Amino acid sequence: SGNGTYSDADRGSIQIEIEQLTDEINRIADQAQYNQMHMLSNKSASQNVKTAEELGMQPAKINTPASLSGAQTSWTLRVHVGANQDEAIAVNIYAANVANLFSGEGAQAAQTAPVQEGAQQEGAQQPTPATAPSQGGVNSPVNVTTTVDANTSLAKIENAIRMVSDQRANLGAFQNRLESIKDSTEYAIE
Repeated sequence: SGNGTYSDADRGSIQIEIEQLTDEINRIADQAQYNQMHMLSNKSASQNVKTAEELGMQPAKINTPASLSGAQTSWTLRVHVGANQDEAIAVNIYAANVANLFSGEGAQAAQTAPVQEGAQQEGAQQPTPATAPSQGGVNSPVNVTTTVDANTSLAKIENAIRMVSDQRANLGAFQNRLESIKDSTEYAIE
């Protein structure tokens, strides 16, 4: 729509399709569930998560303390990974829907972990929080009815894809660290 070869009627039809795709993305985000909890939207914010012990079940125990806390639009998973109280990894996960993707929200990992430099020392790493893209936000939806709007919308979509990729990379790195800790713990037990 941004290259000038489409008429106004063509761009109007493309805009209708984009609006339907946006609605479908939001529908998927609202319906994605795991264990009856909404994973990509804030619908589970008011639910209380009960432990296996609270439900009268025999829990499987892992000797790595962890906590999960959340607000209406985000959840934080914090896992204790070292001998000291400060040695923990935390990942913040925000509600994933079209409004949040185009407003610049996503996951950011805040972590505190030991740093090896000669003798063992404690180190902290705080990444820069995600910021909203310079073009648009929640109040400027994807619009392709003009060539300029189509090009602006394309930049918004590219930013949203990059943010989703960054969130996946952060979560993958977090999972790798947890697996490494688990493997190290299993090896130490043997």
